Amino acid sequence: MNSFLKKQGLTRLDLFYLAALTLIGLSIRVILRVVITDDWLMYWDPWISDIKEMGFSYLATDRYDYTPTFIYILWVISKLPINPMTAYKGLHCILDFVAAAILGKMIYKVTGSRRKGVLSYGLFLIVPTIWANSALWAQCDIIFMTFLLLCFYYLFADRPCRAMFFYGMAFVFKLQSLFIFPFLVILWVNKKVDLKHFLWIPALYFLSIVPAWIAGRPLMELINIYMAQGAQDVWSLSIKWPNIYQIIGNQFFLLEYASAGTWLILGILMIIMFAMAQKRYRITNEFIVQMALFFAILTPWFLPHMHERYGCVADILAIIYAMMNRKKFYFPLVQILVSFNSYMAYLSHLGADEPTIYYGVWAFVELGLLILVGLDIWHYMQNPENQLPMENEAVKKKEAA
Repeated sequence: MNSFLKKQGLTRLDLFYLAALTLIGLSIRVILRVVITDDWLMYWDPWISDIKEMGFSYLATDRYDYTPTFIYILWVISKLPINPMTAYKGLHCILDFVAAAILGKMIYKVTGSRRKGVLSYGLFLIVPTIWANSALWAQCDIIFMTFLLLCFYYLFADRPCRAMFFYGMAFVFKLQSLFIFPFLVILWVNKKVDLKHFLWIPALYFLSIVPAWIAGRPLMELINIYMAQGAQDVWSLSIKWPNIYQIIGNQFFLLEYASAGTWLILGILMIIMFAMAQKRYRITNEFIVQMALFFAILTPWFLPHMHERYGCVADILAIIYAMMNRKKFYFPLVQILVSFNSYMAYLSHLGADEPTIYYGVWAFVELGLLILVGLDIWHYMQNPENQLPMENEAVKKKEAA
């Protein structure tokens, strides 16, 4: 036992902590596994029932509005000799533990601290928005978040091709992976990611829809499935996510702001990316997380029709951010509090105008986090030690010498 622990770099106290938090995380999920939510009744259960009845031909229909990769998982679940909801929630709860292990290993690698790596594993398992998503709500966000964690793991290891592969896998499952896409553009400008690596995104998406295409669903429908998703939730500018529309009113100029808000955030992102591309910077792991966290908060703060769960990427990145800089310990506490409040507003069936705390208050809190991480990025970029010469500047200096 002692030799095994030494080989893994663990102490008996670490082992006890890991076992205890694994048990606690598992207990929470076992207790919540029996909760039946509206999403299960309206979507996943009927879809699984249809798959059982129709088999592979179900892929040819337009009854589902998720990407086919998710339907392939439901097809497997439909074949299992156990209760579909148990299998569905069980799969996503298993991924909770896988993601926790990836996070713990990542934090250990980038900080060199065994204590922080072990602590991160346990924290991930008890974060309310993680266990509520998979075990309580029966949502599937942990799939794409696991792939995003693998993306960051390999970015930190300076293996951009493999990182972009996992980012492409995240996109195959969820459009929300695009919230942080701008930071990848900044990495490309700084030559940390090659342009060819971005080809993983369309390539993996196309491969993922081929079985459904073969089954008979039109190719253009499959290509535009994310567009179809976005066209559904048009009854409110903010679907219980605390963003700018909870401050200015999420029912006013509904059609106009829905389109204008999309162009607005695109414009904001273009301005920020253009400004950040004027210079090259020393890309550290912490700077990568700062940028990703900034865009994970910024994008849903301005984008219309954001759901309650759309802070999940920022939740995880906030944990990583705090582990890499202990002065930011409050970031995950506040971010997850905001996010979980949005969860409960939906899960407890509170009306749009009846939250425990007015959504606009949480929207200002989220804006405060956005400003703070934005200032961290600004200060980093203004530090001359972090600035590198652009290619044309380097050539001029070489010629002058």
